[in-house]
Amino acid sequence: MATKDHNPLISKLLHAASTLLMLFICGSATAQSGLYVPSNKPVRNMQKALTDPEAFYLLVQFDPAADAYTDAHLDLLDSAYRIAFSLTNPMLYTMTIESYGDADQQLATRRADAIYKYFAMRSHSTFPIRLVRNPIRCSCYGDTSEVLRYEVPVATAIYNCAELPSERLRLKGTVLVTFRNNPDECVGAARGCYVPRTDSTIYGYYSQLLLRRGSIYHVQNTKDTCPSGLVITLDDHLDYHDLIDQYHLIPHRKQLLVMAGYIVVRSQWQVPLSDCPQPQPDSITLRLPATQEQIDAKLRFYAKVHTARGVEYRALPTRKAPGKGLLALQTQLNAAQFDTIYLGKKIEEKELSKYFYPVADDTEASAFKVKGRYYVAARPDRSGTLQLKKPLQSLFRNIAEQEEDDTLPRGKSATPKGEEIIE
Repeated sequence: MATKDHNPLISKLLHAASTLLMLFICGSATAQSGLYVPSNKPVRNMQKALTDPEAFYLLVQFDPAADAYTDAHLDLLDSAYRIAFSLTNPMLYTMTIESYGDADQQLATRRADAIYKYFAMRSHSTFPIRLVRNPIRCSCYGDTSEVLRYEVPVATAIYNCAELPSERLRLKGTVLVTFRNNPDECVGAARGCYVPRTDSTIYGYYSQLLLRRGSIYHVQNTKDTCPSGLVITLDDHLDYHDLIDQYHLIPHRKQLLVMAGYIVVRSQWQVPLSDCPQPQPDSITLRLPATQEQIDAKLRFYAKVHTARGVEYRALPTRKAPGKGLLALQTQLNAAQFDTIYLGKKIEEKELSKYFYPVADDTEASAFKVKGRYYVAARPDRSGTLQLKKPLQSLFRNIAEQEEDDTLPRGKSATPKGEEIIE
């Protein structure tokens, strides 16, 4: 008969453990005290099998009417303690203490209490406490370790062998302790901290940011509380009418990168490049609708990249989204690139006049300087309408007002694939 804290898990453990032990005590009138490991075959090297095992068992056979362990039992208890409570054993064990008796349940309870108190006493506490070196894996700071202190989860059950199947009568007068590796129960449900916690999609006016679970920041094997309140905003700046009023090239020390719009990604969980020694995975997908002219012009995404010379804007692998219907461009980012993401194209110095109008100096509105000369992105015609040169015009989003509702369909969070755009 089980105590009130008996549950289905204990029943499963009881069945598995007692079935296993029957293999060892078959032919004996009583069970034999010892340490056992789960195995379908005879264990030839017990020392090796008991080195950081996933699970193992301690069986203590008590003398009739005795409720205290003997010196011989103490050797077994010490051995079990050295295995399960070793600082270097990476397993995080739970304990199940099962006492098999008869109608005198008080005797069986005292035997279970004696075993429990032994492990508590060795922990210098009223309950078993485990210290273990715990590896921590952080997407930003890399791998490290801590000495983790946790209260060992213990479940206790008392059984009357007269109410059990006949083959378990051999366990009468014993206490069976099951040690099983269960990190989630030992360290808690918040053992792995992921931001975001689920696959998510953030929407701008046109664009979409697809975030895999843990794509911004994740820590594994820790009891720290998972971060909450993640906020990400996505601002699109793709209308050339607004952009050319304060036009500039994409910042770069050596290359000339024509700017055709930009997207600003903001989050309070942004990780500065200099603060994150571990390379961040490109597990965030940015998508936005595009015209065929933009694709034909080989428009690409540019984002900040950490190089040996410092931080500069570099072209990201840019793909044309596959499938029928709306055209789209997409790229992969990481959490360290939450900033301004430009759309543009690399050109040579001799191509400047192909894209821009040369002007005499900076007195003309919206003039910018490149290589000692001044240019503007647009000029008004006789009617006052701003005109762009065709190569630059092809890079900008140029959609009639009645067609501006062709934003990307919502609700898709899978990372898309497609043909890469190569200059």
